Amino acid sequence: MITPTIKKILHYLMIPLITMSLLKPAIAEDADEKSHDLGREYRLAAKELKNWFKKSGHQPEIPDGDRPSLGYYVDNISFKDAYELNFSGNRGVLVSGNRSWNDNPVLQREDIISKIDGVPLKHRSHFDDIIRAKPIGDSVTVEYIRYGVTFQRKLPVINANSAWKIEHPLNDRYAHKSRGFGGAGYKPMYVNMNLTPINDLFGSLGFNELSEINNLHHGFDLQGLVGNGWFIGGYGVWTGQQKSINYTVDPATPVYRNLQYKSGMGGAALDKRFRLGDRWMLSTGLMIGGGSTKFEIDQFEKTVEWQELGLDTTGSYNDYLQLQKKYTLLQPRIALMYRIMPILWIKLEVGYMLAYSKNGWQQILNDNKHDLGGPVNDSSMSGFTVSISPFFGF
Repeated sequence: MITPTIKKILHYLMIPLITMSLLKPAIAEDADEKSHDLGREYRLAAKELKNWFKKSGHQPEIPDGDRPSLGYYVDNISFKDAYELNFSGNRGVLVSGNRSWNDNPVLQREDIISKIDGVPLKHRSHFDDIIRAKPIGDSVTVEYIRYGVTFQRKLPVINANSAWKIEHPLNDRYAHKSRGFGGAGYKPMYVNMNLTPINDLFGSLGFNELSEINNLHHGFDLQGLVGNGWFIGGYGVWTGQQKSINYTVDPATPVYRNLQYKSGMGGAALDKRFRLGDRWMLSTGLMIGGGSTKFEIDQFEKTVEWQELGLDTTGSYNDYLQLQKKYTLLQPRIALMYRIMPILWIKLEVGYMLAYSKNGWQQILNDNKHDLGGPVNDSSMSGFTVSISPFFGF
């Protein structure tokens, strides 16, 4: 159950979405373009979120029978309306908006309907009586005035009770479902990288195997709707750890070694969503980006005093080593999302990380990079990826 406090917070989070849903979408030139209408997709998502906030057991019942409608809200014309709209008459009805299920509106807000099939309209009740007498599926000739100019168009007579299901998509298991508008979330991701060559290298330096530094990365995930179920976004994840040991170079010379490990990856992603039901969403996509793994090792034989700076210390065991390997990454992936609250989902994602490195491992000295050879270059960021995370949005 959603507590009143949580419901209030979620309502505030919906404000930007509802504002977006009120924006009028651009007029599509054909049916294909209308299927890609971004504004319509935002409105559908907003409508579905509103239904999620309705209390259980208080959904209105689906009306029985036929109810002819043109798909518009109309009102009586006031003298003020007639004056502002340059209308010389005092009969007819004023269009105040179109129904949410009317996907192909012809009339606009503040249009004045003066005649139906040549019959002059007197007032709103007269309009309702004429439309109710028309058979479902028929069409009527509407004469309307828009800012002083008269037009005529044929409009279909729709069964408003059947269209009711489109206004309440969560009550109809077969109604079209929104694929959302995007969102963001925390992203933990396990990458099954091959660290064996690196473990061998640093094991020889006295450090425990890097398998103890697990391959679980942490970061963020973003997505935004671009239309027709396509989402553009990206993610960034990283991990790291520090290890310190006391090590003996020779029986008489103990040293202190410090290892810092950093790894990160991320990039831009393109995903396609498929709605499976009220609570389930499937998506497939591709991420293109980059990553890097970096190691730094400090070795101190003793603490260097201030007065010793600038002196020749080449005979000491104080040393520093920095290694780095950069990658270009390509990750095909598939995700399954389950909705537990109106704007909170659980997201399970699996994929495979393909990594390519042009130069392999490099040693960095004074900002100069030197390529390294040997088996350590067999290590890679390539491997299967798994992520289970919360996702806020829709």
